[in-house]
Amino acid sequence: MANILVADDMTEILLIYEQTLMAAGHTVVTAKNGLEATKHLTTRDFDLVVTDIYMPKSDGMEVATYAHSLSNRPALLAITGGSKRLSSQETICMGEAFFDESLIKPVSQDVLLSTVNTLLSKRH
Repeated sequence: MANILVADDMTEILLIYEQTLMAAGHTVVTAKNGLEATKHLTTRDFDLVVTDIYMPKSDGMEVATYAHSLSNRPALLAITGGSKRLSSQETICMGEAFFDESLIKPVSQDVLLSTVNTLLSKRH
């Protein structure tokens, strides 16, 4: 299956995504913020990065920007709940140039897996 990096600053969401993807047979590495995610991207290759957009210590846009610089760029999935200044939909529109797909929280396990499978099938 695939190597997937998941970044989200909410521990509960990070755990749900990790368990869902591992149950589907994927190898999952987690990061609690964008800085951790970028560090993981410097040390190993991933097929897919699933990231929240608004996180401390570097956000999902910075993670995506770094991923775009890689010779073996992973597919990029943003999952956001928006922020105090921007709605979820505004955030999705803002990130369209950076991400291959974007979803609005909350995301069901079925939608997460379906979207991940679609993105991974486009890579192969």
